Amino acid sequence: MRELYFLEDESTETFFVLRDDNGMRYQLARTELEPSLIDGVSVTDSASAPSTPDRDSGVTVLDTTADEPETDSAEVEEPAAQKPAPAPVERSLPEPDPLYATPLSMRPNEIQARLRAGATATALAEEMGVAESRLDVYAHPVLLERAQVAEAAKQSHPVREDGPAKQTLFEILATAFAARGHSISDAEWDATREQGDSWVVHVTWKAGLTENEALWTFKRSMSSAAQTEARNAMAADLTDPDFAQPVRSLSAVRADRDDVSADGSDNDNDYDVYDPTSATGPQAAPEADVTELPVEGNPEVVDTQDDVLEGDFLRHPDEERQPKKRRRKAVTPHWEDVLLGVRTNTKRPKR
Repeated sequence: MRELYFLEDESTETFFVLRDDNGMRYQLARTELEPSLIDGVSVTDSASAPSTPDRDSGVTVLDTTADEPETDSAEVEEPAAQKPAPAPVERSLPEPDPLYATPLSMRPNEIQARLRAGATATALAEEMGVAESRLDVYAHPVLLERAQVAEAAKQSHPVREDGPAKQTLFEILATAFAARGHSISDAEWDATREQGDSWVVHVTWKAGLTENEALWTFKRSMSSAAQTEARNAMAADLTDPDFAQPVRSLSAVRADRDDVSADGSDNDNDYDVYDPTSATGPQAAPEADVTELPVEGNPEVVDTQDDVLEGDFLRHPDEERQPKKRRRKAVTPHWEDVLLGVRTNTKRPKR
Protein backbone atom coordinates (compact mmCIF):
# COMPACT_ATOMS: atom_id res chain seq x y z
CA MET A 1 0.00 0.00 0.00
CA ARG A 2 1.17 3.49 -0.81
CA GLU A 3 0.39 6.62 1.11
CA LEU A 4 -1.20 9.45 -0.91
CA TYR A 5 -1.29 13.15 -0.09
CA PHE A 6 -4.04 15.51 -1.16
CA LEU A 7 -3.02 18.52 -3.24
CA GLU A 8 -5.57 21.24 -2.58
CA ASP A 9 -4.13 23.79 -4.99
CA GLU A 10 -4.34 21.47 -7.97
CA SER A 11 -7.70 19.85 -7.13
CA THR A 12 -10.84 21.04 -8.95
CA GLU A 13 -14.60 20.74 -8.41
CA THR A 14 -14.72 17.47 -10.33
CA PHE A 15 -11.39 15.83 -9.52
CA PHE A 16 -9.15 15.33 -6.54
CA VAL A 17 -5.37 15.39 -7.16
CA LEU A 18 -3.23 13.15 -4.93
CA ARG A 19 0.57 12.59 -4.71
CA ASP A 20 2.65 9.75 -3.30
CA ASP A 21 6.14 9.78 -1.73
CA ASN A 22 7.84 9.34 -5.10
CA GLY A 23 6.14 12.40 -6.56
CA MET A 24 3.70 10.43 -8.71
CA ARG A 25 0.32 12.17 -8.98
CA TYR A 26 -3.13 10.61 -9.13
CA GLN A 27 -6.50 12.06 -10.25
CA LEU A 28 -9.68 10.86 -8.57
CA ALA A 29 -13.22 11.87 -9.66
CA ARG A 30 -15.42 13.31 -6.98
CA THR A 31 -18.29 11.18 -8.15
CA GLU A 32 -16.41 8.09 -7.22
CA LEU A 33 -16.59 8.94 -3.55
CA GLU A 34 -19.74 8.72 -1.43
CA PRO A 35 -21.47 12.04 -0.70
CA SER A 36 -21.18 11.43 3.00
CA LEU A 37 -17.41 11.34 2.75
CA ILE A 38 -17.30 14.53 0.75
CA ASP A 39 -19.69 16.46 3.00
CA GLY A 40 -18.45 15.09 6.33
CA VAL A 41 -14.77 15.45 5.79
CA SER A 42 -13.27 18.87 5.33
CA VAL A 43 -10.78 19.54 2.67
CA THR A 44 -7.99 19.98 5.19
CA ASP A 45 -8.79 16.75 6.98
CA SER A 46 -8.89 14.85 3.77
CA ALA A 47 -5.54 16.30 2.79
CA SER A 48 -3.94 14.98 5.94
CA ALA A 49 -5.74 11.61 5.94
CA PRO A 50 -4.17 8.93 3.88
CA SER A 51 -6.20 7.32 1.14
CA THR A 52 -5.57 4.11 -0.69
CA PRO A 53 -7.53 4.18 -3.92
CA ASP A 54 -8.10 0.97 -5.71
CA ARG A 55 -6.85 0.59 -9.21
CA ASP A 56 -10.32 -0.48 -10.38
CA SER A 57 -12.11 2.48 -8.80
CA GLY A 58 -11.34 4.81 -11.69
CA VAL A 59 -8.30 6.56 -10.31
CA THR A 60 -6.31 8.18 -13.11
CA VAL A 61 -2.57 8.46 -12.73
CA LEU A 62 -1.22 11.77 -13.93
CA ASP A 63 2.40 11.95 -15.14
CA THR A 64 3.03 15.58 -14.45
CA THR A 65 6.64 15.35 -13.50
CA ALA A 66 7.60 17.86 -16.16
CA ASP A 67 4.91 20.29 -15.06
CA GLU A 68 5.60 19.83 -11.35
CA PRO A 69 6.40 23.15 -9.75
CA GLU A 70 9.70 23.82 -8.07
CA THR A 71 8.07 23.87 -4.66
CA ASP A 72 7.14 20.20 -4.89
CA SER A 73 10.64 19.14 -5.92
CA ALA A 74 12.04 21.10 -3.04
CA GLU A 75 9.76 19.20 -0.68
CA VAL A 76 10.91 15.88 -2.12
CA GLU A 77 14.60 16.79 -1.84
CA GLU A 78 14.19 18.21 1.61
CA PRO A 79 15.47 15.08 3.41
CA ALA A 80 18.56 15.02 1.22
CA ALA A 81 19.26 18.67 1.94
CA GLN A 82 19.42 17.94 5.60
CA LYS A 83 22.53 15.78 5.11
CA PRO A 84 25.83 17.53 5.94
CA ALA A 85 27.54 18.90 2.86
CA PRO A 86 31.00 17.49 2.11
CA ALA A 87 33.93 19.69 3.02
CA PRO A 88 35.35 21.63 0.09
CA VAL A 89 38.52 20.16 -1.39
CA GLU A 90 41.46 22.48 -1.02
CA ARG A 91 43.60 22.84 -4.12
CA SER A 92 47.29 22.48 -3.22
CA LEU A 93 49.91 24.09 -5.43
CA PRO A 94 52.76 21.86 -6.67
CA GLU A 95 55.95 22.10 -4.66
CA PRO A 96 58.66 24.11 -6.44
CA ASP A 97 61.75 22.32 -7.72
CA PRO A 98 64.68 23.06 -5.37
CA LEU A 99 67.03 23.27 -8.36
CA TYR A 100 65.12 26.35 -9.53
CA ALA A 101 63.98 27.73 -6.16
CA THR A 102 67.33 27.62 -4.36
CA PRO A 103 69.07 31.02 -4.48
CA LEU A 104 72.55 31.23 -5.97
CA SER A 105 75.29 31.10 -3.36
CA MET A 106 77.78 33.00 -5.58
CA ARG A 107 77.62 36.47 -6.98
CA PRO A 108 77.49 36.90 -10.78
CA ASN A 109 81.02 38.34 -11.00
CA GLU A 110 82.36 35.44 -8.92
CA ILE A 111 80.62 32.92 -11.18
CA GLN A 112 82.12 34.51 -14.28
CA ALA A 113 85.58 34.62 -12.68
CA ARG A 114 85.40 30.89 -11.97
CA LEU A 115 84.23 30.18 -15.52
CA ARG A 116 87.01 32.34 -16.97
CA ALA A 117 89.57 30.41 -14.90
CA GLY A 118 88.52 27.14 -16.53
CA ALA A 119 85.62 25.86 -14.43
CA THR A 120 82.57 24.42 -16.18
CA ALA A 121 78.96 25.46 -15.68
CA THR A 122 78.08 21.87 -14.78
CA ALA A 123 80.61 21.79 -11.95
CA LEU A 124 79.47 25.15 -10.57
CA ALA A 125 75.80 24.11 -10.75
CA GLU A 126 76.52 20.94 -8.78
CA GLU A 127 78.53 22.92 -6.24
CA MET A 128 75.69 25.39 -5.63
CA GLY A 129 72.90 22.80 -5.95
CA VAL A 130 71.02 24.59 -8.74
CA ALA A 131 70.03 23.83 -12.31
CA GLU A 132 72.71 24.30 -14.95
CA SER A 133 70.35 26.33 -17.14
CA ARG A 134 70.33 29.09 -14.52
CA LEU A 135 74.05 29.74 -15.20
CA ASP A 136 73.73 30.04 -18.98
CA VAL A 137 73.21 33.78 -18.77
CA TYR A 138 76.58 34.16 -17.02
CA ALA A 139 78.51 31.45 -18.89
CA HIS A 140 77.68 32.48 -22.47
CA PRO A 141 79.70 35.75 -22.62
CA VAL A 142 82.67 34.18 -20.81
CA LEU A 143 82.83 31.23 -23.22
CA LEU A 144 82.77 33.63 -26.16
CA GLU A 145 85.66 35.59 -24.62
CA ARG A 146 87.74 32.43 -24.12
CA ALA A 147 87.13 31.31 -27.70
CA GLN A 148 88.13 34.75 -29.03
CA VAL A 149 91.43 34.73 -27.11
CA ALA A 150 92.24 31.19 -28.26
CA GLU A 151 91.62 32.22 -31.87
CA ALA A 152 93.84 35.30 -31.47
CA ALA A 153 96.63 33.14 -29.99
CA LYS A 154 96.88 31.19 -33.25
CA GLN A 155 98.15 34.35 -34.98
CA SER A 156 100.63 35.22 -32.22
CA HIS A 157 104.39 34.73 -32.51
CA PRO A 158 106.09 32.41 -30.01
CA VAL A 159 109.11 33.83 -28.20
CA ARG A 160 112.36 31.83 -28.44
CA GLU A 161 115.86 32.37 -27.10
CA ASP A 162 116.72 34.54 -30.11
CA GLY A 163 113.48 36.53 -29.96
CA PRO A 164 109.99 36.24 -31.41
CA ALA A 165 109.60 33.82 -34.30
CA LYS A 166 108.60 35.07 -37.73
CA GLN A 167 106.00 32.36 -38.16
CA THR A 168 102.79 32.28 -36.20
CA LEU A 169 102.08 29.79 -33.46
CA PHE A 170 99.59 27.94 -35.63
CA GLU A 171 102.10 27.54 -38.47
CA ILE A 172 104.84 26.29 -36.14
CA LEU A 173 102.53 23.80 -34.46
CA ALA A 174 101.23 22.56 -37.80
CA THR A 175 104.80 21.78 -38.89
CA ALA A 176 105.68 20.19 -35.54
CA PHE A 177 102.56 18.03 -35.53
CA ALA A 178 103.20 16.86 -39.08
CA ALA A 179 106.78 15.87 -38.18
CA ARG A 180 105.44 13.78 -35.30
CA GLY A 181 102.75 12.10 -37.37
CA HIS A 182 99.83 14.07 -35.93
CA SER A 183 97.34 16.53 -37.38
CA ILE A 184 96.86 20.03 -36.05
CA SER A 185 93.14 19.74 -36.82
CA ASP A 186 92.81 17.13 -34.06
CA ALA A 187 94.08 19.56 -31.42
CA GLU A 188 91.70 21.57 -29.25
CA TRP A 189 92.41 25.22 -28.47
CA ASP A 190 91.23 26.97 -25.33
CA ALA A 191 92.21 29.92 -23.16
CA THR A 192 91.82 30.56 -19.45
CA ARG A 193 92.78 33.36 -17.12
CA GLU A 194 93.05 33.49 -13.37
CA GLN A 195 91.92 36.70 -11.74
CA GLY A 196 94.80 39.19 -11.94
CA ASP A 197 96.98 37.02 -14.25
CA SER A 198 97.59 36.84 -17.99
CA TRP A 199 95.72 34.63 -20.41
CA VAL A 200 97.00 31.05 -20.75
CA VAL A 201 96.50 29.24 -24.06
CA HIS A 202 95.83 25.49 -23.86
CA VAL A 203 96.45 23.15 -26.81
CA THR A 204 95.43 19.56 -26.08
CA TRP A 205 95.64 16.52 -28.32
CA LYS A 206 95.65 12.77 -27.94
CA ALA A 207 98.47 10.47 -29.04
CA GLY A 208 97.30 6.91 -28.62
CA LEU A 209 96.05 6.67 -25.05
CA THR A 210 98.10 9.63 -23.82
CA GLU A 211 96.51 13.04 -23.34
CA ASN A 212 99.04 15.80 -24.10
CA GLU A 213 98.70 19.47 -23.21
CA ALA A 214 100.93 22.41 -24.13
CA LEU A 215 100.61 25.77 -22.36
CA TRP A 216 101.63 29.26 -23.49
CA THR A 217 101.29 32.66 -21.87
CA PHE A 218 99.44 35.00 -24.24
CA LYS A 219 100.53 38.65 -24.21
CA ARG A 220 99.02 41.46 -26.25
CA SER A 221 100.68 44.75 -27.09
CA MET A 222 99.37 47.89 -28.75
CA SER A 223 102.65 48.58 -30.54
CA SER A 224 103.55 45.07 -31.74
CA ALA A 225 102.02 41.75 -32.63
CA ALA A 226 100.76 39.42 -29.93
CA GLN A 227 103.33 37.04 -28.46
CA THR A 228 103.22 33.73 -26.63
CA GLU A 229 105.75 32.27 -24.21
CA ALA A 230 106.01 28.58 -23.39
CA ARG A 231 104.91 27.63 -19.88
CA ASN A 232 105.79 23.91 -19.86
CA ALA A 233 108.31 21.58 -21.49
CA MET A 234 105.80 20.33 -24.04
CA ALA A 235 105.20 23.83 -25.37
CA ALA A 236 108.93 24.64 -25.46
CA ASP A 237 109.64 21.45 -27.39
CA LEU A 238 107.01 22.29 -30.00
CA THR A 239 108.23 25.84 -30.57
CA ASP A 240 111.96 24.91 -30.51
CA PRO A 241 113.44 25.13 -34.03
CA ASP A 242 115.39 21.91 -33.36
CA PHE A 243 112.30 19.94 -32.39
CA ALA A 244 113.04 17.33 -35.12
CA GLN A 245 116.58 16.66 -33.84
CA PRO A 246 116.80 13.03 -32.66
CA VAL A 247 117.82 12.30 -29.12
CA ARG A 248 121.47 11.21 -28.90
CA SER A 249 121.99 7.74 -27.57
CA LEU A 250 124.61 6.91 -24.95
CA SER A 251 127.34 4.33 -25.50
CA ALA A 252 129.55 2.56 -22.99
CA VAL A 253 133.37 2.73 -23.14
CA ARG A 254 135.48 -0.42 -23.02
CA ALA A 255 138.30 -0.27 -20.48
CA ASP A 256 141.76 -1.82 -20.92
CA ARG A 257 142.73 -4.36 -18.29
CA ASP A 258 146.42 -3.37 -18.63
CA ASP A 259 145.68 0.07 -17.24
CA VAL A 260 144.67 -1.38 -13.90
CA SER A 261 147.32 -2.66 -11.55
CA ALA A 262 147.30 -6.19 -10.22
CA ASP A 263 146.05 -5.13 -6.80
CA GLY A 264 143.23 -3.12 -8.39
CA SER A 265 144.57 0.27 -7.24
CA ASP A 266 144.54 3.31 -9.44
CA ASN A 267 148.04 4.42 -10.49
CA ASP A 268 146.96 7.82 -11.68
CA ASN A 269 149.00 9.59 -9.01
CA ASP A 270 152.21 7.53 -9.62
CA TYR A 271 155.01 9.56 -11.18
CA ASP A 272 158.79 9.87 -11.02
CA VAL A 273 160.43 12.40 -8.68
CA TYR A 274 163.22 14.53 -10.06
CA ASP A 275 166.04 15.57 -7.72
CA PRO A 276 168.04 18.45 -9.22
CA THR A 277 170.98 18.01 -6.78
CA SER A 278 171.93 14.63 -8.22
CA ALA A 279 171.85 15.73 -11.84
CA THR A 280 175.12 16.58 -13.60
CA GLY A 281 173.80 17.05 -17.10
CA PRO A 282 171.03 16.44 -19.50
CA GLN A 283 171.91 12.76 -19.77
CA ALA A 284 171.84 12.17 -16.01
CA ALA A 285 168.47 13.85 -15.47
CA PRO A 286 165.69 11.45 -14.62
CA GLU A 287 162.55 11.26 -16.69
CA ALA A 288 159.66 13.44 -15.56
CA ASP A 289 155.97 12.63 -15.83
CA VAL A 290 153.67 14.56 -18.14
CA THR A 291 150.04 14.04 -18.88
CA GLU A 292 149.19 12.79 -22.33
CA LEU A 293 145.81 14.05 -23.44
CA PRO A 294 143.59 11.55 -25.19
CA VAL A 295 143.27 12.01 -28.92
CA GLU A 296 139.87 12.15 -30.51
CA GLY A 297 139.02 9.09 -32.46
CA ASN A 298 140.98 6.81 -30.13
CA PRO A 299 140.40 3.30 -31.46
CA GLU A 300 140.45 1.97 -27.91
CA VAL A 301 137.08 3.66 -27.22
CA VAL A 302 134.47 1.53 -28.93
CA ASP A 303 130.76 1.09 -28.60
CA THR A 304 129.27 -1.92 -26.97
CA GLN A 305 127.28 -4.42 -28.94
CA ASP A 306 124.12 -3.62 -27.05
CA ASP A 307 122.80 -0.24 -28.17
CA VAL A 308 121.00 1.87 -25.63
CA LEU A 309 117.53 2.48 -26.97
CA GLU A 310 115.81 5.79 -26.53
CA GLY A 311 113.60 5.84 -23.44
CA ASP A 312 115.37 2.86 -21.75
CA PHE A 313 116.75 3.08 -18.24
CA LEU A 314 120.45 3.94 -18.18
CA ARG A 315 122.59 1.60 -16.10
CA HIS A 316 126.09 1.93 -14.82
CA PRO A 317 128.51 -0.16 -16.90
CA ASP A 318 130.18 -3.14 -15.33
CA GLU A 319 133.36 -2.58 -13.38
CA GLU A 320 135.33 -4.58 -15.92
CA ARG A 321 134.14 -2.27 -18.70
CA GLN A 322 134.53 1.02 -16.87
CA PRO A 323 137.14 3.27 -18.52
CA LYS A 324 140.34 3.80 -16.57
CA LYS A 325 142.67 6.73 -16.76
CA ARG A 326 145.83 6.15 -18.69
CA ARG A 327 149.13 5.98 -16.79
CA ARG A 328 151.42 8.88 -17.31
CA LYS A 329 154.65 8.41 -19.13
CA ALA A 330 157.98 9.92 -18.10
CA VAL A 331 159.52 12.42 -20.47
CA THR A 332 163.18 13.54 -20.49
CA PRO A 333 163.40 17.24 -19.55
CA HIS A 334 165.37 19.78 -21.51
CA TRP A 335 168.88 20.73 -20.38
CA GLU A 336 167.74 24.31 -19.66
CA ASP A 337 165.24 22.96 -17.16
CA VAL A 338 167.97 20.93 -15.51
CA LEU A 339 170.32 23.93 -15.15
CA LEU A 340 167.61 26.24 -13.88
CA GLY A 341 166.07 23.62 -11.61
CA VAL A 342 162.61 23.90 -13.17
CA ARG A 343 160.29 20.91 -13.12
CA THR A 344 158.59 19.91 -16.32
CA ASN A 345 155.68 18.36 -14.41
CA THR A 346 153.44 21.00 -12.84
CA LYS A 347 152.18 18.63 -10.15
CA ARG A 348 153.71 18.59 -6.73
CA PRO A 349 156.07 15.69 -5.98
CA LYS A 350 154.69 12.79 -4.04
CA ARG A 351 155.78 12.82 -0.38
